[in-house]
Amino acid sequence: MPCRASLPHQVAGRTAACYAVAAFTTSNEGNRVIERQTEHTEYFEFEALNAFPQIVHAVFTRRRGFSTGPYAGLNGSATTGDDVATVRRNRRAVEDAVGLPLIWAKPVHGVRTVFIDRAIAGGAPDDAASLQRLREHLRGIEADAMVTDVPGLALCWSFGDCAPVLLYDPAHEAVGLIHSGWRGAAGGIVPRTIAAMGERYGTNPAEVLMGVGPAIGSCCYEVQANVRYAFALDPLVRESAVFVERTAAGETKPRSYLDVRTTTSNQALAAGVLPEHLDDAGICTGCRTDLFYSHRREPWPSGRFVVAIGMRSNRRTA
Repeated sequence: MPCRASLPHQVAGRTAACYAVAAFTTSNEGNRVIERQTEHTEYFEFEALNAFPQIVHAVFTRRRGFSTGPYAGLNGSATTGDDVATVRRNRRAVEDAVGLPLIWAKPVHGVRTVFIDRAIAGGAPDDAASLQRLREHLRGIEADAMVTDVPGLALCWSFGDCAPVLLYDPAHEAVGLIHSGWRGAAGGIVPRTIAAMGERYGTNPAEVLMGVGPAIGSCCYEVQANVRYAFALDPLVRESAVFVERTAAGETKPRSYLDVRTTTSNQALAAGVLPEHLDDAGICTGCRTDLFYSHRREPWPSGRFVVAIGMRSNRRTA
C-alpha cells in the first residue's frame, strides 16, 4: 500500500510564509512538520528543530525552481546530467531561502563523518576567499555525514531516495546532516555519527534533536539477498532494519523490500535519541514523485531534492 504523509499546517513567524498544499494532506496523522515557501522554493521544517531560533533548516520539495525536462523543478544536483548553470541557479534559490551559504562534502554511500570546525572553515563564511577554499576542500572529501559547530554555514546535500537526517546538539551547539542510503544504514551511519559527536564534543544522544526526511519505503524498494546480508552483520543494525516480504501475483517466492526511512529512524532511537526528540517526515519518495525526486521510481535521468541545516551567525544572542 503506498505510504503518504500528513503535514499539519502551522504558523511559526519566520520570514517565509506558511502555506497549505492539499497534496501533502493524507491519512497518516501526527507528522510534526511546518510547510513554507519562497518565490522559487517550497520546503518544510521539522517542528522539533524549529523550536530553536538559532537553527536554520529546510527539506525542499522539487516544486518551483528552474530546471526543465526530467529534472523539472528545484533540482540540486548536476551529477545526473542537468544543466550546470540551471543547478547553480536552483542552489542560489536554496541559499536565499535559508539565508546561509551552502557547503557540502562528496557523499559515497559510506559511513565516514567529516567535522567542519573553525580551523577548517578559516574565515568562512565572512571572508569570501575562505568560503571558496572551504568549498573546494570539502568537495574532495568523501563522507556521508557532516557536522559543524561553526555558525553561518549551511550543510547541504541533494537526495533521491536515501534518507536525509538533520540533527542538532543544543548542549554543544553543533548541527549535522547525514546521508543514509541502504549501504550507510547497513553500516550504522546514524549511531556512528552520534558516537563520533560524543567523542568530539561530548554529545549525549538523549539531548540530540533530529529530523528524518523523505526516503524510499518498503512499498517501493525491492532489494536482493546481498542487502539483507549486509544488515545482518551488526546486532543494532539488524534489529533496527525494516524488511517486508511480499509475494507478487502469479509468483510463489516472496520478494524482500526495505524501508530506508523507518530503518534510519530506528537506528537513531537505538543509538539513544529520545522518541520525543525525533521527527519523521513519514514520506516515501517513491510514492510522492509529485513532491520529491526518486532515483528508483522515476525514469533515468531524474533530479535530486535539496536538504540543508545550519546555525545563524548571531546564535549566541538569539
